[in-house]
Amino acid sequence: MVDPERVRRRLREIDRRLEVLRQIKAEGPEQLRDDFRVRAETEHHLQVAVQAAIDVANHIVSEDSAWTPEDYGSTFTLLAQMGVIDKQLAERLKRAAGLRNVIVHGYVDVDVDLLWEGLARAGDLEELAVAANRYLEEHRGTEPA
Repeated sequence: MVDPERVRRRLREIDRRLEVLRQIKAEGPEQLRDDFRVRAETEHHLQVAVQAAIDVANHIVSEDSAWTPEDYGSTFTLLAQMGVIDKQLAERLKRAAGLRNVIVHGYVDVDVDLLWEGLARAGDLEELAVAANRYLEEHRGTEPA
């Protein structure tokens, strides 16, 4: 059974991180490119926000379906198959999971353009939050986070 409070905690964390990321984005790509501290801060907040989104998706999928995700990206595909999010959002969130992997595992130096794209797509995490809240309301009769 989905634990609404567990989901809400992660949704609040996404919101907190997105608030900071919006401020960074407002400073423009030059600030991200020229200031290592801003770049590191962006990497961290994107990583934590995307991980919280993965945790939300994984919790819903594991508790309310018989499916087991193969990896973080497929968690969003399964969430779409459950009807929680649409397929287009699932594809975009899969890319966010890929960015998270690059940041966490340091596959390569994280390209500033890739980070800027992550900032530009931060709204996808907000869409997930809206969908997760709607899911909680429809399936659990709870109030939104």
